[in-house]
Amino acid sequence: MAYTPHFLFTFAGRWTNEPGEIWECTTRLRSNAGGGVTLDPEAYLEAIKTPFAEWFVAPTSGMHGQAELQTLKCNAIGADGLYVSKSVTHLTDYAPGFTGGKAGIAPGFCSLAFTWETGILRGPGHRGRIYPPNPTGTMASAMRVNAATAEAAALSGRAYLLVLRNAAGADGVKGFPVVASKVDGSIHEITGVTVDDILDVQRRRKNAVSGTRSAVAVVP
Repeated sequence: MAYTPHFLFTFAGRWTNEPGEIWECTTRLRSNAGGGVTLDPEAYLEAIKTPFAEWFVAPTSGMHGQAELQTLKCNAIGADGLYVSKSVTHLTDYAPGFTGGKAGIAPGFCSLAFTWETGILRGPGHRGRIYPPNPTGTMASAMRVNAATAEAAALSGRAYLLVLRNAAGADGVKGFPVVASKVDGSIHEITGVTVDDILDVQRRRKNAVSGTRSAVAVVP
């Protein structure tokens, strides 16, 4: 099967305390004109740039204070899952970048993942997930954050979706966050957010950081 044409929104940046270490999250969009390629990516990025930065830095959003937002992208995706435009990537950079507004409670490869609910109970495209740079809040045990932290993260995910939904370019076309499946081409609008109280581990986030070994002799 193939994707129904849609758009891919990306926000990405780096960890300021680990030079070269990056993070990235993506969310799929359809336009309010329905499926297909109708959203103007450049107009959408211009409309969303300021409100998105405001969301990212707000303490209520829970982004880590050493996670720096650097880039937004919005590009049309074809049936093959690749950019429709092979020669142009639509993006906007923040210079300087914006850092999150909360102190961390766990390593940067941990996250309170936003799980996208669609109202579909099962099957392709019934859920989606992103791993924002948000290991912040209050721990309730060695494994879990407290209920208030999980609820705050879910509210942050809701605010994120509203920023994406409310941005409209000069042509008035907006983007609506969806979960898109390549299995059957289905597209389901995101209708809710859930957050688990156990921190997730995103192993791919260890992009460039390398460890320094501490050596101790056993015998003289």
